[in-house]
Amino acid sequence: MADPLDMTGLWTGQYWYPEPWEPPMGFVATISDNAGSLSGTTTEASDLFIGVDERADIRGTRSGTSVSFYKYYDGTRAYGHSVTYEGVLSADGQQVEGQWSLDDYSGSFIMLRSLQQFSVEQLEEFNQLDVSVS
Repeated sequence: MADPLDMTGLWTGQYWYPEPWEPPMGFVATISDNAGSLSGTTTEASDLFIGVDERADIRGTRSGTSVSFYKYYDGTRAYGHSVTYEGVLSADGQQVEGQWSLDDYSGSFIMLRSLQQFSVEQLEEFNQLDVSVS
């Protein structure tokens, strides 16, 4: 029987900066959950360069509904750092809410599982697309 909390799939999300005047930033994530070991990628529009997408790798863990991962930007565009994400997966496995942090700077985030089901090949193909989310 498949684990209902398995996070494998396509997710859309938003994160917020602590400054109230900053708009939320959208992102798309493809995640692979191998018995609680998380890996994947994210794509988001750059908040520094118009028309540029930022990509990052995800590495982390899921233990029950507790989710923890790092988002590693590779530095090829505007960013070259990692961000820590700590959150709670909903009991139905469809949503993660929590906090992100970078040193002493932090904010909140939410991710929602895509309702559409994709094959592994489709997720890999999607990962190659130039996707902007706002």
